[in-house]
Amino acid sequence: MLALIYLATTIVLGACVCRRFYCFNSWLHYLAASFLVGLVLSTWATYLLALAFAWSSKPLVGANVLFFLLAVLAIYNLRPRSMFDPTLSRFRPAGSTVWDAVFIGAFLVAACYLMFGTLWLKDGNVKMAFVVWNDFGPNLSLVQSFAVGHNFPTEYPHFIGPPIRYHFLFWFQAGNLEFLGLNMAWALNLISVLSLLAMLILLMTLGEALFNSRAVGRIGASLFFFPTTLSYAPFLRSQGSFSRAVDAVKHLNHWLWSGYSYRGEDWGIWSLGIYYVQRHLTVATGALLMVLIFVVRRYRDFSDNETKRSPSTRVVKPEPNALPKTAPDTLPDDATRSESLAESTTEMGSLSAPTRAKQEPAFTKQTLGGTLPGFVFSGVLLGLLPMWNSAVFVGAAAVLAVLLILFPLRLQMLALGVAAGMIALPQLIYLSIDGVHTPKLLHWGFTLPDPTMWNVTKYLAFTFGYKWLLIALALVFATGLQRRMFLALSSLILVAFSFQFSIELLINHKFLNTWVTLINLFAAYGLCQLWRARVIGKAAAVVLTVSVTLGGFIEWFRIHNDTIVDVPFRQNRLSDWLQANTTPKDVFLSDRFILHPILLNGRRIFYGWPYFAWGSGYPTGPRDV
Repeated sequence: MLALIYLATTIVLGACVCRRFYCFNSWLHYLAASFLVGLVLSTWATYLLALAFAWSSKPLVGANVLFFLLAVLAIYNLRPRSMFDPTLSRFRPAGSTVWDAVFIGAFLVAACYLMFGTLWLKDGNVKMAFVVWNDFGPNLSLVQSFAVGHNFPTEYPHFIGPPIRYHFLFWFQAGNLEFLGLNMAWALNLISVLSLLAMLILLMTLGEALFNSRAVGRIGASLFFFPTTLSYAPFLRSQGSFSRAVDAVKHLNHWLWSGYSYRGEDWGIWSLGIYYVQRHLTVATGALLMVLIFVVRRYRDFSDNETKRSPSTRVVKPEPNALPKTAPDTLPDDATRSESLAESTTEMGSLSAPTRAKQEPAFTKQTLGGTLPGFVFSGVLLGLLPMWNSAVFVGAAAVLAVLLILFPLRLQMLALGVAAGMIALPQLIYLSIDGVHTPKLLHWGFTLPDPTMWNVTKYLAFTFGYKWLLIALALVFATGLQRRMFLALSSLILVAFSFQFSIELLINHKFLNTWVTLINLFAAYGLCQLWRARVIGKAAAVVLTVSVTLGGFIEWFRIHNDTIVDVPFRQNRLSDWLQANTTPKDVFLSDRFILHPILLNGRRIFYGWPYFAWGSGYPTGPRDV
């Protein structure tokens, strides 16, 4: 019960905070933003308070008591009644709320299946899908080190001694919710489902804001569930017949792979598995989406204001998709190309009666003081991410650096960057203390053994397949704003192939995972443009939809057919002995376990499975001797 009250408090706190800085496209956008902002702020506050109580035997007791008191005071001072009256956009494109609900309902079902279907408790054992077992070794150990252990100051349960060098706050919050009353599986799965759902709602909202189409947002978010390389082609071709191919798909128990020497394919780095294994990615990606939505809205306000300020001196050429003056104020989801809005007037739409939205003042240079706080808060939000997922933070920095160059409002964007940097820098320094020195920062080629430009091009073409055709089509019809956003997002590819931030190069795949999640919106826009054409266009849209989702669809069978691993947790003699005869500060000299009842009972081991510590930059060499 306390855990649910805690989550409700975080959402209310997030609502009271973010409504002061953001305008929202819809109530769903508002709820998703409230959850993520509240989760990030509440987790940081609870963890820092727990550090202050590190001297006590149960730091989370004092931390949660103080958090509830401070949260109630903050909510009271931020006028909680206003959280039921957020500023909603007057310019939302028309569309069916029923279809929005259908898509979000489907996303919720899929998220629950992925999270609850890969981790649960039964008969005193932890049951988990084999694909999550490896990564969950250190991550569940972290959860339990907070829930039933005493990991303050925080160390890595698999490598005791140095300070932790791993982004751990998502796993801390799961441990805190377990401490407050949920069991381990429910604590982790609940915030995983809510985080993924919030991220997908924000992805829909970005598609809606950037392309002025609710259909683009829905399709782009749906593509998230079907990440597809071209590996399905050799897999299906190797079966020899249609019936054998169907049977192979039904009984698939491995990720599709290309047959090339591309590292990580057999681990599923391009599959949906990344997001239910590395669950902390969703919170950080959701925060990045919130900031991008805000930046797009500010740019549109600026562009619209510039048009209004100088109507006699500024000639505005209608883009190919501009509306005539007599066009209706709102656009249906299936509007033709000639009916979509020009970039400078994209925000012109009807006032939705049910929302009774507040009017926002047009942006002018005189309102700098009114717009700057939103940029600063966005920077603060991003600056809090390194301890959630440092790769997404680095990727966000790259994207926003390009936006700083390509977009107006550079002073505001600079303020965003300064705020993010000031908060993030101490975290990045802390995460690098006593770590193994990375050979070099600049490294071309990702994990390719021979990274010529031709080989890199082939790799990207194979990895993202026919999605490139849809992206190219989208760019043909795109406005200047959309093309600049594409360039900014594509900086993630450059970062992945040009830098090495860790001794383990493969972790750069997270930049590409983030890129394809966001770029799905451009693929969705390309599909919508095809669909608006004649019969040939609709047929091409169907064929390309199958081409960019077939591999992901096939891999759903791999997810369903996964082997289940049992790990003893509670209700056994070893767990009882550990709880009765050892303390959370005890360290065990053991075999190099991935996961073990020692770790699941909140105890630590001197040296666990080497890959985890090595990949995080710990000096594993001396302990291997």
